[in-house]
Amino acid sequence: MPWQNFRRKSTEGVSVVMLYFWFAGNMFYGAYAVADKLYFGLIIQPQIFAFFTLLNILQVYWYAYKWSLAKTCSVGAILCIAYAGLHIGFWKAEERAIANHNDGVVTFLGVLPAIVIAAGFFPEFYVCVKEQSVEMSNFFIMLDIMGGVFSTISLAFDHTFDYVASITYLIVVLLDIVLVIMKVYFFVHGTQGRVHRSSIADSSTSSCAESQYSSKTSEMPPRSFANKDNVELQQLEEGKQPVQS
Repeated sequence: MPWQNFRRKSTEGVSVVMLYFWFAGNMFYGAYAVADKLYFGLIIQPQIFAFFTLLNILQVYWYAYKWSLAKTCSVGAILCIAYAGLHIGFWKAEERAIANHNDGVVTFLGVLPAIVIAAGFFPEFYVCVKEQSVEMSNFFIMLDIMGGVFSTISLAFDHTFDYVASITYLIVVLLDIVLVIMKVYFFVHGTQGRVHRSSIADSSTSSCAESQYSSKTSEMPPRSFANKDNVELQQLEEGKQPVQS
């Protein structure tokens, strides 16, 4: 998605609220994966996803809000520091809960990422319904679905299947499928993508030009046609006998 935003120089159709939820959710899940000693791939995955989510957030401020480079980079630095501090804090809290066999806290910290990431989808759903279009690229959605599926499968090869960790992946897959269904629906109804909005803009521009032409035409003084009938009528009004041709 960052590459798509960079190519079109716009973050149109992307909810910044969703991005913040995803950024926080991946921070929570990354801490859980480290504390629960999951596979290295599952530990590094949320960190990579959080990095690309951060790029998306900064692109929103750069393209949509027209922030300066210094201001955008400052926000990026603050978010990185907050991510690192909270990540370490939740990681240590998770490790302590595991050591103390506090299963309730462990389960809560494992389910929390799924709740936060799932909540982030709903602002994006709202934007999609409002715009009648899903602006996420097909490549990104399919990559996200495959990542969730293969990550869930990889959990089965661990010494014990982590059901709590699988919740996050399965919810992401389910909600990505909802985005796919919405994208197909909008495509069938002719509202999907920037081409539709461009055609609307072109038609509105054409209508505006036509209305301006009509207003100018209506302001023009009526043309005078001095034909034979008008001349005879004027002569009758003046009491003269019309000239016979």
